[in-house]
Amino acid sequence: MTARTDIPTAPEKAVFRRWQRYRLNLPIRLILHRDDKTRITEGRANDVSEGGLLIFAGVELKAGDDVSVEFTPPFSGPVRARGVIRHRRGYNYGIEFLSEMSSDMVEIEKFRNLLRMAAGNFGQ
Repeated sequence: MTARTDIPTAPEKAVFRRWQRYRLNLPIRLILHRDDKTRITEGRANDVSEGGLLIFAGVELKAGDDVSVEFTPPFSGPVRARGVIRHRRGYNYGIEFLSEMSSDMVEIEKFRNLLRMAAGNFGQ
């Protein structure tokens, strides 16, 4: 029995990203405000980019949920960035940073820089 070589294969799907991703594995806190209640869940940041980050957290969230993500570096106090859940696969969540005010922009930039340093990408 011979293998057929004339069967067309599906073209490989290219993935284009707007921003470079920095891989990491760091503890974070996910803060969710819902129905006049605040829930804080521990999680892990898996990668970060200019536009957001991928986290793992054992909590049920859905696309469109507003959240805050907090990271505490060993040399300073916590840094918090606001975001929105854009996609979900299991308990992995893609979060897009939200920057509606200039104070949000400052916190998001601090957050990105600290996570880049943690990922070993200094000065990028």
